Amino acid sequence: MAEYLAPGVYVEEFDSGVKAMEGVGTSTAGFIGLAEKGPTKGTPVLITSFAEYQRRFGSYLSPQQYGSSRFLPNAVEHFFTNGGSACYVMRVLPEGSKSATATQGRFLFTAKDPGEWGNRLSIVITAGSKGKTPAADDTLTLSTEPGAESEAHTTELFVLDVVVSHGSMTETYSGCTLNPDSPDYLVTRLQLSQLVTVELVEQTEKESKQGGPLASLGGTGDSLTIQLSGGTDGPLPNPATSLYKGNDAIPGQRTGLAAFTELSDVHIMAIPGVTDQDVQAALIAHCETMGNRFAVLDTPQDKVDTTSLANFRGIYDSSYAAMYAPWIKVFDPLCNQAVFQPPSGAVCGIYARSDTQRGVHKAPANEVVRGCTGLSVSYNTAEQAKLNPIGINLIRSIPGPGTRLWGARTCSNDGKWKYVNVRRLFLFLEESIRANTNWVIFEPNDESLWARVKGTITLFLETQRRNGALAGSTPDQAYYVNVGATTMTQDDILNGRLICEIGVAPVRPAEFVVFRITQITQSTT
Repeated sequence: MAEYLAPGVYVEEFDSGVKAMEGVGTSTAGFIGLAEKGPTKGTPVLITSFAEYQRRFGSYLSPQQYGSSRFLPNAVEHFFTNGGSACYVMRVLPEGSKSATATQGRFLFTAKDPGEWGNRLSIVITAGSKGKTPAADDTLTLSTEPGAESEAHTTELFVLDVVVSHGSMTETYSGCTLNPDSPDYLVTRLQLSQLVTVELVEQTEKESKQGGPLASLGGTGDSLTIQLSGGTDGPLPNPATSLYKGNDAIPGQRTGLAAFTELSDVHIMAIPGVTDQDVQAALIAHCETMGNRFAVLDTPQDKVDTTSLANFRGIYDSSYAAMYAPWIKVFDPLCNQAVFQPPSGAVCGIYARSDTQRGVHKAPANEVVRGCTGLSVSYNTAEQAKLNPIGINLIRSIPGPGTRLWGARTCSNDGKWKYVNVRRLFLFLEESIRANTNWVIFEPNDESLWARVKGTITLFLETQRRNGALAGSTPDQAYYVNVGATTMTQDDILNGRLICEIGVAPVRPAEFVVFRITQITQSTT
């Protein structure tokens, strides 16, 4: 309470207690797979366009080298083609892969990430200020071993221009020096590079101060080109399934699927083209454990008959995943022809598009598959009648409407969680309420707080009802919020627990539209 000491009129701001809640995003996807380049450890990389993906992870992958594991770039491309706006990408690489390197003078240049891509990485260093007279304090001091007595070399301080290039990606660093005490020191400046790292290596022979501005780098003229080599991708094309699951041992150094535990804003997950059931089971378990994301699963391309697909689908029982078939026909610029690819990338894009245009409560079905020119299998209505009830969502080519996603069922055997939009709506509501009620923690657990919590959540749910996310023409039909003596015991209150019970009535899609037609005969008079 404010303290009033002098006569006057005082104005105070008053908090009504009801907090406005904003729904969390639902359209950000996460992809895992093999890539030409890019980081393999740590936090997955946020990508907002396919052009950005190509800069960070390289282009399309060769079917001869990568085989059935080559579909990550294609999936990301069709995610954006079908309406996606942002996704996280995690590259995996087989054990035994190596980074390309080159030793030049007393410097070791190493490709930023492992793989054969580094063998095409070149560094051009030129003297930007030839013959500069060094200042009195420009003597370079080099210690070859920790604790060893330093040996001084009076090398002239030249300004260098460094250009690092890989394909169309080029980085330029002007004004670098070889003085460790300078903020423009070569090693310091190249710490910003996305292509290469530089470090000092042991130098056994005394450096010569003759031979030009690049003498310390082993050069004799005014320009030096360094070509890296020795990078390998490891055993391909069928890497071990453990690579996709990843390593969860060290925070900040996680790999594969485990790296996505460090993110909270991913809501759709896919491992494009990988239909190994151990990997898919791990992906489903990850989504269930995180509690805020949904898995999109591919079916094997060679399983086309209804019996094979039913057997493949029968292993899973989860409302946190949906399965899609068949593979879609798209143009591959690398092969310069149309090829078949798994549908998961395009499906994730359709999820994002539907969420943005209509909302997460709308079933992501009866939606056009953009960029698709055909299907690996054309299923008819009778075949879909066998696959749809067991949770295999088909992509159908329908005369007139075109190629469309024609199913919205999860892999759950529980009727309450039959539909994709129902599960994803609950994920959205749960995550939004969790993210927007942190202010409650450590507040006095009394009736005043209970009223504020109920008001805040009720306001949010009413907004969702008005947006069409909940069934019911009145609030009482659409949701309820209970908090107080009916939801908590005295023991709960004494142990610091606030329990709020929320019920909602989700809208379900009109999956079957039935028109009853009758014939009326004219009566006689």
